[in-house]
Amino acid sequence: MGLGYAIAIGDPTSLSANLQLVSSGLHITGGTATFVDSLATLTMAAAVLSAGALGDLYGMRRMYMAGLCGAFVFSALAAAAPVAAVLLIARAGVGVTLAFLIGLSLAITNAVFPPGRRAAAIAAYFGVGYAVATPLPAISGALGHAIGWRACFFVVPVIAAIGLLVTWRFVPDTVRATRRLDVLGMALFAIALLGLIFGMSRIETGFNALGVAAIGVAVVAGALFVLQELNTRDPALDMRVFRSGRFNAAVTAGVMFNIVLGGSMVLLSFYLVTIRRESHELFGLLLIPATALAAVAATSAGPAANRFGPRTVMVSGLLTMLGGLLLMRLFDLDTTRTTVFVTTALIVVGGALVTTPQAQIMMSSAPTDLGGAVSAVKSAVNEGGYSLGPALFALVGINLFLTDSVRALSGSGLTRAETREALQMAHGGRGAQVVNPEQARLVVDAAPHIAVDAIHTLSLVMAAGPVVAIILALWLIKPGNATKRRQL
Repeated sequence: MGLGYAIAIGDPTSLSANLQLVSSGLHITGGTATFVDSLATLTMAAAVLSAGALGDLYGMRRMYMAGLCGAFVFSALAAAAPVAAVLLIARAGVGVTLAFLIGLSLAITNAVFPPGRRAAAIAAYFGVGYAVATPLPAISGALGHAIGWRACFFVVPVIAAIGLLVTWRFVPDTVRATRRLDVLGMALFAIALLGLIFGMSRIETGFNALGVAAIGVAVVAGALFVLQELNTRDPALDMRVFRSGRFNAAVTAGVMFNIVLGGSMVLLSFYLVTIRRESHELFGLLLIPATALAAVAATSAGPAANRFGPRTVMVSGLLTMLGGLLLMRLFDLDTTRTTVFVTTALIVVGGALVTTPQAQIMMSSAPTDLGGAVSAVKSAVNEGGYSLGPALFALVGINLFLTDSVRALSGSGLTRAETREALQMAHGGRGAQVVNPEQARLVVDAAPHIAVDAIHTLSLVMAAGPVVAIILALWLIKPGNATKRRQL
């Protein structure tokens, strides 16, 4: 199951890291390249609840294996793509298959292990996922440079084939639900999450009418989804799970730590690449050992949750992330790379510590026949939170920086619009890139301390997220073993 999770989180990152190589190979430029990069994430968001519901109805093992087959086929199609249109079709298909992998792998892990071994199994699941996903961008890039851009897509089919063999041999069938498929509910959920992620990606550098409209559509679709689920006899997502304070606290923690993770990766990348004039590769190199530590933390979180309780481990992870954010307050123009690495590691490791107890609590709140749907919700809220992080950075940080920069450079003739266009923030692993970095660096050269001050302010803004999640966890999650299932 950890292999499926690794594909789901590692495949989009690998393409983002090697987008220039793939784009050059197929002669893709501009907006098409950006769309290729984000397409799998968008289709995964649209399909994730449907994948969970289909797994509940037709068997999670069967649907998970279908997802692995799809990952193999569509990745091979991407590698063989003769033109950009075929690559777009392949990436859309990959996104749908990733929804089955990320939406069902955790649910299967939760279903096939007895309560006494579940925490350790979930921890191992995340540990394997982190460990396998971490080197994927580097391996894909090395193959791409050695063989050609098509080789960037060779790694996922190999992992998918191994996952298929392991699943076929060792994973048993799971309980199937007997209800009908809630097609309308799944469609509304897809529209809501798709609109949110697309809208947030459009407003990352300021107000954008299309982005705001997409978010508005997402809000309306989300409200209609809730009404549909409350009034249909066979909902895709039984809203009774939200009666659990533990469940709601875990959802909040997931949203908050993903906001922090997404936003801080942008922030650290901006600090290194634009302010410090370091290379993109440096931040990638810092992430490799940090993510390796996260794999160890995720694996250790299960036994720790069994011993100390999931609340203690979750709060510890949130406090670790908070420490990383507060460490950014010490950044200046000459901060050592060691300090930047420690900051990165604290945030990434803290997120790994939160992930395991969050999954335990959410899955322990799920009725047996809704495991796939609840697992899909976990994936959806995490994906939505990760998308909100960069938008929060953009809306607060960029505007703060632009306002102060234009004021400080009032005699240069530089307009706010020109400054904004010079700054498209680097986003570690999710597709945003530095656009026109030379102009961005000119702006920062003129007012470097303003940029650092903006980072200081943003670190405090983002610190509010873990603080809120900690308060809710202490309030709503009672001390005890996460394996005690709530009866709904």
